[in-house]
Amino acid sequence: MPFWTLTALLLATFLLGGGSRGDILSLVVLRPVAVVCLGLGLYSLRKEHWEAYKVPMILMALSIALVVLHLIPLPPSVWMMLPGRELAIEAGAAMGGPQPWRPISLVPYRAENAFFAMLVPAAAMVLAIQLDTQERRNILFLFLGFGLVCALWAIIQIVGDFKTGLYLYAVSSTGAPTGLFANRNHTAALFVLMFPILSLVASRTKGATKMVINILCAALACVFLLMTLATGSRGGLVFALVALGGAALVWRDRPQSHYRARRGARDLTPYFVAAASILGIAGFAYIMSRADALDRLMKPNEAEQSRTLVWQAIVDFLPNYMPFGSGIGSFVEIFKVHEPDAMLELNYWNHAHNDWLEWFLEGGVPAFFILVAAVVAFAIGARRRISRSGFGDLHSQIGLVGTVTVFVLGLWSLVDYPLRVPSLACLAAVSAIWMVARRGKNAGDA
Repeated sequence: MPFWTLTALLLATFLLGGGSRGDILSLVVLRPVAVVCLGLGLYSLRKEHWEAYKVPMILMALSIALVVLHLIPLPPSVWMMLPGRELAIEAGAAMGGPQPWRPISLVPYRAENAFFAMLVPAAAMVLAIQLDTQERRNILFLFLGFGLVCALWAIIQIVGDFKTGLYLYAVSSTGAPTGLFANRNHTAALFVLMFPILSLVASRTKGATKMVINILCAALACVFLLMTLATGSRGGLVFALVALGGAALVWRDRPQSHYRARRGARDLTPYFVAAASILGIAGFAYIMSRADALDRLMKPNEAEQSRTLVWQAIVDFLPNYMPFGSGIGSFVEIFKVHEPDAMLELNYWNHAHNDWLEWFLEGGVPAFFILVAAVVAFAIGARRRISRSGFGDLHSQIGLVGTVTVFVLGLWSLVDYPLRVPSLACLAAVSAIWMVARRGKNAGDA
């Protein structure tokens, strides 16, 4: 049951959860589905599952607990002692009467949205820890399917001259291929994360189908690379290189028995793969000519140039809210209060475009320690996973795919907010489980 429940959750997430905004209408369906899936996952959870995956589960639980803590109303005598609440205190006094009970978060409704948003990846993680190696492989193919559907829809958007009706979300990166997402950068994130998956698929083929599968995977890799460029995402261009390096790591762990050429025979696979790559590039040159991707990649974007100014402004006023933070979900309103005059314009900053910094601002010192714990856990887990690779088994390769995925999304979060998108958050949650999975540590592998 956990496998099919997770499959249903992921289908719902990728079809309905391609945006980071809290006012997307499809969330009315997605979040209740996630709650039901979480309930089913908790019902089927056993002691051995928890013991095998304590670290990622504890980190997830601590993150949700911090959000809940920021929603608990505090008496005025306590709340008024929190740093950075002066403006809210003045507003309360101007209304007359006693100060009301308030939670830590200065924008409670956004904190509530954050809580419900966290339930989606939490459900994916609870279900993912109950799968065996073969079921994890099937979920990996499901992610590859999502990538292909997203690429196909992005191609339709390009060919259709980016008509408004081809976008799934009201607020989208219009004029760019976004596929199943609202933001071009998040589309690019999914595309580049297909590289290690394709590397695994290609590396495990054998027999008569080896050549065909390898050529197909090479062609698809070209498609994803070119579609990444077509989005015009600078992050996509940079992190594609990181993901390709991760794909090489996955390839290195391939079963050597699948690639032992006959004595005296020459393995022509690399040449066919190169030919397929050239054909793939030529076939999508027309698609690239229909998008403004290259122009956007070459020309600086004013909004993206302003990111460093935003980060500097946050660093300047961040101490005003320590040690408890401004409150989960409060960035938009808090930044409006402190935004430098030179940056004032009709648009507003919906996020800091640096989730590490935004998490620290909103969650304070507790959020910082959770973040440090996550980084340390990743470093230890990645070292263990890579040191145990080289045996060419499926379990090890899936673990490497998970490691690369978490690494890429973690780095990307330094300049954007991919983990605020439900579908990418679920991908990260499942990948974290792949990364730390140990053979024989759950019912399916015992």
